[in-house]
Amino acid sequence: MTEASAGSGGNVANPDLEAMHRDLVALAGRLERSIDNAPTAAAIGAITDQIVEVNARVTATGRVLLARQTEEIARHARAVSAAIPAIEEEIADLERCERLVRSITSMLGTVDDAVRMATLV
Repeated sequence: MTEASAGSGGNVANPDLEAMHRDLVALAGRLERSIDNAPTAAAIGAITDQIVEVNARVTATGRVLLARQTEEIARHARAVSAAIPAIEEEIADLERCERLVRSITSMLGTVDDAVRMATLV
């Protein structure tokens, strides 16, 4: 890691948090579009609940974008990016709505860990 990426001077956004923020914004949009294909009112409710949760993490991540770069934050951010393709597969098959909710909930726990770490540095 270079001094510039460590954020030791100036207000430079943490690139891992910035990427995670972009991924979460895109996921929220994908979830919003998936409502049109939801098979039941219960599925719509579950998707809407997950949109609220993802948007809360978008806000939390946005608040800490200028946090110093650390390997632990980078590890959590990579885990979030790695989890999103599986969530997108779940969105593609809304019949598996419960699995979608579990996948998003698990990924959001990782987001919370990354934001918590960024808040501490």
